[in-house]
Amino acid sequence: MVSINLDIKNNLFKGLRKDLETANRHIKIIESLMREQPSGIIKISQNTGIPDHKIRYSLRILERDGIIIPSKDGAIITPEFVENKEALLDEIRDIIKDMNSLEDEINKSLLGRK
Repeated sequence: MVSINLDIKNNLFKGLRKDLETANRHIKIIESLMREQPSGIIKISQNTGIPDHKIRYSLRILERDGIIIPSKDGAIITPEFVENKEALLDEIRDIIKDMNSLEDEINKSLLGRK
């Protein structure tokens, strides 16, 4: 008989956990920029404790998403983001609803609970 090590907890939600960690890092960077901008990679790293290479990746994503713009002195939060930052709360609330629905589905369908 073949023995399979199923670490369901780590395998099934591994991508989701990684995405949550990345989103949390993006938020920390945005918070740092809201306090002091423009800021470069080194300054953001000093303010957040996040390694430079992760800051660099996050800044690319935040720029792609229109949250920041580069300047000669460092990253700057876009006026559009500042005007619409409440939308972050709406989005996280929608995600929480989806997660609660997933929990209900697991309880009902997989665990036989109501």
